[in-house]
Amino acid sequence: MKIKMDFVSNSSSTSFIYISDQEFTKENFLEAIGASNEGPLSELFVSMFEELNSSIERGERIEDIAQASSSRDFDLTPEVLERVAIALKDGKPVIRGGLSSDGALAESILCMEMFEIDTDKMFINAYPSYW
Repeated sequence: MKIKMDFVSNSSSTSFIYISDQEFTKENFLEAIGASNEGPLSELFVSMFEELNSSIERGERIEDIAQASSSRDFDLTPEVLERVAIALKDGKPVIRGGLSSDGALAESILCMEMFEIDTDKMFINAYPSYW
């Protein structure tokens, strides 16, 4: 048996698709996930918003469906690809963002879970999430 004595990484990253023609705001995010600014977990939810917002701001703008479907680290489902195609046709911004489990607690939690937010104001799809 071999034992590794140096640094071992068990980190992960997750890509997601964000579609919206509106500004990504804390209020819209909290409403979409059914959370509020008050309560014992409000600070965590606000941190999740901040992590997602930061990732969206520095994310990759998707210009065509070929770009969306040609990723080495993120396989979009046919349903999400159709959603991307419709958004691009309608002139809505489509952003590919990323999260890392090496980040802050809120980012790490988002990275460890598959999730989808689908409202009339935004669409965020983090399926599949690889750990």
